[in-house]
Amino acid sequence: MSIQDEVIAIVSRVIKVPASELDAESGLGTVQGWDSLNHTSLVLALEDAFDIGFDFDELDRIVTVAAITQSLEAKGVTR
Repeated sequence: MSIQDEVIAIVSRVIKVPASELDAESGLGTVQGWDSLNHTSLVLALEDAFDIGFDFDELDRIVTVAAITQSLEAKGVTR
């Protein structure tokens, strides 16, 4: 499973939308239920799943599946 696939699975679980409705461009404000409150829950779930931490300034940038995937790859996450 690729990092993006894992991110989509986590987004699906946290935001409660089918993974089939998500793609790289899905994100905060474009997916029903992905709001600022659920985004915080998503960030916590991602940090737990990948055993990493996001800096406060990253939170403004990791608002799509693609941006989250890129950030994880930049942190050295591999699958």
